[in-house]
Amino acid sequence: MANAYVKHPTRYKWVWRQLHGFFILWSVVYNAVLAAVLFLGIPAEAVEDRWEIIILQVVPAFFLNHTIFFGGFLYRIQQRPFPVAVQSFVVGALTIGLNIYFIACLQLGYMGWFYSGFIGGCASFTIYVYPVYWQEKLWPILNFKWYRLKSSLRVSLPSIPHHLSVFLLDVSDRLVMDVLRVPVQRIGLYNIASSFGLYFSAASYAVVQAASPMYMQIYASTAAYDSQLKIRRVTFTLQGLFLVTTSLLSLWMKEIFQLLIKNDVLQQAYPLAIIILMGYNYKPMHLVVESRLFYQERTEQLWKISFVAGVGNVILNLLLIPLFGIEAAAFTTFVSLMYTGYSGFLLKSFKQSQLINFYPVVSLALTVALLLGIYFIADRGILFKVMISIVVLVAGVIFFVLINKKRCKVNTQ
Repeated sequence: MANAYVKHPTRYKWVWRQLHGFFILWSVVYNAVLAAVLFLGIPAEAVEDRWEIIILQVVPAFFLNHTIFFGGFLYRIQQRPFPVAVQSFVVGALTIGLNIYFIACLQLGYMGWFYSGFIGGCASFTIYVYPVYWQEKLWPILNFKWYRLKSSLRVSLPSIPHHLSVFLLDVSDRLVMDVLRVPVQRIGLYNIASSFGLYFSAASYAVVQAASPMYMQIYASTAAYDSQLKIRRVTFTLQGLFLVTTSLLSLWMKEIFQLLIKNDVLQQAYPLAIIILMGYNYKPMHLVVESRLFYQERTEQLWKISFVAGVGNVILNLLLIPLFGIEAAAFTTFVSLMYTGYSGFLLKSFKQSQLINFYPVVSLALTVALLLGIYFIADRGILFKVMISIVVLVAGVIFFVLINKKRCKVNTQ
């Protein structure tokens, strides 16, 4: 869908409408599976509400979700984040309020969660139905062309392992610990540490979502060399922003733990949080490779990056956690994230089209150096860390000024 938008700006709606039609027909199969899973999976304690739960889940999936998806995707690809932010805020606030009302006030228990989720889905549909169908005329074409469908599936299906890798990287650590019978207290310690990395990952997801359409537009509207030059400048800016943010958070992680966590034992998990948080600096460099492979429709290469990293993370955890404990899980997560961010630069399919040096080795070395430096000074005094924070901020400002100064020179020329 993104490629159709940037490569065929006058014909993309025709492609989208065909895919919209396929989504609707596919939802018949999907919802049959969903209903069966819910019917078999709902526990005995909720069996009296089984059919109501199924309806509350299946109806939005069949009638609402494809409209919500098309509306959100359209705004993102058009680089219009404000409508998406408004929708997210309104629906999020409504859903939270309804959860409180149904569960706390009406005492509806778990059903309150299903009711509020259903109403939130209806609200999202209401917000997007006008721009999708009346403004953009993205009415579905049910009689779509099969060659179009085959072409789309050829590109999209290989990306499934790529998206599965997120689970392998973010969740598998705790599952492996459970399988290895790591004490619950130790798992809890790791959960506290990893949650800070996941929070940053969730926050940075919005940045990546905003940057991805920009990268695609640059590839489509600019000559190859110039496009890579612009993308490098944006990437370096994002990488600098990520490094400064994670470095400052990691530097003050001990104090953050002391402020937010009152349990003295759990407070000792802050060194693990530093390691995991610094690993999420991989995203800007990974975006360079991912966006180009998507634009070139070489999605069959993505599994060599993200899926291998995810599987490698699981294997390393199985091997190292019994020997070194939960600390090994933090280091394997960092290594796996670094592999995700930088291994793509070694792919032949990427190197063949590379005209500009993105200096991945320098970025990787800088990330590792910052991790080691911060890890060993995180216990220093407040005054010392204030001075280091100022140095990091000044270095970030200087880097940002130099990047923009170079851009101005290029634009002038």
